[in-house]
Amino acid sequence: MDLKNLLTFKTIIETGSFQGAARKLNYAQSTVTTQIQQLEQELHVKLFDKIGRKMVLTSAGSDLLPSVNQMLETYAAMKNYSNNAELKGELRIAVPESILTYQMQPILKEFHEKAPNVKLYLKTLNCFEIPYEVENGLVDLGIYYDVGENSDQITKSKLGVHAISVIESAQKEIESINFFNENKEFDVSFLSNDVDSIYQKHFEAMIKGRNITLKHRMEAGSIESIKRCVINNLGIAVFPNFVFEEELGKGLIRKVPSPLDSQEVETIYSYHGKRWMSPNLAYFIELLETRKGDF
Repeated sequence: MDLKNLLTFKTIIETGSFQGAARKLNYAQSTVTTQIQQLEQELHVKLFDKIGRKMVLTSAGSDLLPSVNQMLETYAAMKNYSNNAELKGELRIAVPESILTYQMQPILKEFHEKAPNVKLYLKTLNCFEIPYEVENGLVDLGIYYDVGENSDQITKSKLGVHAISVIESAQKEIESINFFNENKEFDVSFLSNDVDSIYQKHFEAMIKGRNITLKHRMEAGSIESIKRCVINNLGIAVFPNFVFEEELGKGLIRKVPSPLDSQEVETIYSYHGKRWMSPNLAYFIELLETRKGDF
């Protein structure tokens, strides 16, 4: 849930209109309308009725207002922690290799620079394992691809959405593999470092649904080693697009067209919503919120 939408909701109540909220928040009025529509769709309720020129809360909106106030107050407290508290102790984060390697470096650098006394423990895990770690207090924060795990103990927030693709070497003969076919066997190696990754599960579902088989499979220790193998025409692989942007730009690899091109994975962060939030966790979440555009 986007905190900006909650702030807009509260500002409409304070000003009495969408136009007043737009003026106070320095938004276009269309932005205010879109934010409230998003919030209503997410909550599955109507929040305002228009009476004359004034926007009035519906009964559902009135019921939700205390929770909105609490969330905004909590966020303000988090900002206060990050600005005023001495950050020390430790912070434990679980994250898949792909996100850690290709998306987390700038935020980790900023956190280390601004909280040098915090011991940061990074645990590289599969995204199906991370919700368990968060719920059971084994880590403070999970950053991973949403796999649909739901728990009333865990608070989740969206960071970004990413396309996934099959990749092959630029040296490979063009159109040697066509995943739009059905009932085929391809003489190619599929390279993977995590058979339980969400993007590999999407790939396996795709080829199973089209009755496609691959003659060979190889497992490697890291994403970087897999990319080197792909570049050298040792097989194909599947990853979120941000993983191979550099190699694609250099013309070392290319995408293999497939039904998977329409598939996306959503990156989220989660924490235990019923435990005390430490200043370290609060500050890291604040950094995540300010860097959502990087995910």
